[in-house]
Amino acid sequence: MSSKAMLKVQEDIKALKQLLSLAASGLQRNTLNIDKLKIETAQELKNAEIALRTQKTPPGLQHENTAPADYFRILVQQFEVQLQQYRQQIEELENHLASQANNSHITPQDLSMAMQKIYQTFVALAAQLQSIHENVKVLKEQYLGYRKMFLGDAVDVFEARRAEAKKWQNAPRVTTGPTPFSTMPNAAAVAMAATLTQQQQPATGLNAFKL
Repeated sequence: MSSKAMLKVQEDIKALKQLLSLAASGLQRNTLNIDKLKIETAQELKNAEIALRTQKTPPGLQHENTAPADYFRILVQQFEVQLQQYRQQIEELENHLASQANNSHITPQDLSMAMQKIYQTFVALAAQLQSIHENVKVLKEQYLGYRKMFLGDAVDVFEARRAEAKKWQNAPRVTTGPTPFSTMPNAAAVAMAATLTQQQQPATGLNAFKL
């Protein structure tokens, strides 16, 4: 009696065990992601309530409201953690390339891995840049609406900067000037609401590179 059939069954069982292990790992990872998403969703609901209360607070009492400052402080800390992660990945890539250079032997697989890591880093950075860009656009629109509603001023204060940007395209040069948000009243509520809105719309790598 030939043992090939039994060996084939053993190989199939081994392959199925590996697939089962991968599926279990994926299920565990998805469970952790779901738990993390629940926590983040609950926190964003709290942030939305804080933004709503901040928006309803009169400008004269805004100095007593520290919730927006705490929110942006936490947001900056999160950005710092992400930047540290990116720096660590870049350092790992540099060390890998340095070790390969010392051995004077770089295979096509090493180059492919390095390019993949660089690509992932740029995609993550571009997604962050896209998020900031969209936040700025929303802030501009809400600021103009705020001026029109509460100050009775329908003038587009950003028109001059758009005209100046067109001049830059024709004659490249570097110019500086004050930020248009330096004197924005009740800016904390507007910026916080815009950031919360943007975080509910995750940016993709493709849209990020369009920026």
